[in-house]
Amino acid sequence: MPTTVVSLLLAIVFALPGHIYHRITQRKRPERVETATQEILATIFAGIVIDFVAVALLGVVAQATSLAVPDFSRMLLGAGRYTSSHLPLVTAWSAALVGTAIGCAVVASLTPWDRALPKVLRQRRDDRLRRTQSQQSAWWLLFHEHRDADIHVGCTLDDGSYVAGRLHSYSRAPVESSDRELTLRGEILYRPAGEVDAAILHDVNAVSISARRLILMTVTYVVPSTAAPQSTP
Repeated sequence: MPTTVVSLLLAIVFALPGHIYHRITQRKRPERVETATQEILATIFAGIVIDFVAVALLGVVAQATSLAVPDFSRMLLGAGRYTSSHLPLVTAWSAALVGTAIGCAVVASLTPWDRALPKVLRQRRDDRLRRTQSQQSAWWLLFHEHRDADIHVGCTLDDGSYVAGRLHSYSRAPVESSDRELTLRGEILYRPAGEVDAAILHDVNAVSISARRLILMTVTYVVPSTAAPQSTP
């Protein structure tokens, strides 16, 4: 554990960017069963790489603008003494490093350049990840097959009834458990068991479906520019 102000600052610089990167990327991938050691190592490794990039960027800026920079050799020999005598300079560069590292972590985790990749390259990457990555649930694979499309889901339940609507949320748990649930929103189409015709439930805006009740699930990908027809099996 950090025992001084300098060691606390170094811990924040190393850990915070990796933690932010790890948390944001978790939203874009299925949940994984990881040990505490695996999570800590992944966070530290990501933080070190991001800090290295941030230091390189600040070094380029310092060279281009001739800004005063801390003497890192003196800081390593006596961090407390050097910091106390050059507090404004060290504080400014520490804040710049933390801010730049956090910015790099956010940019790297959001991958804004992903949409600029050619469709063929994205398809090959997704196919490779689908084959090689473990702990990906069937729901995750189906609902991320076409990320730019609206996803319409039709569910046949164990009592013979049918319900359909636009996907709202779903469990990202890697274990294919019957305790999982998915939710649908928008115009909810429902057909009772034993009936032929389905009807929209006008007073219902969302519905939750337990995986233990599912017998068959159909997924329709609809590009936003087209109409979203709803069919009944």
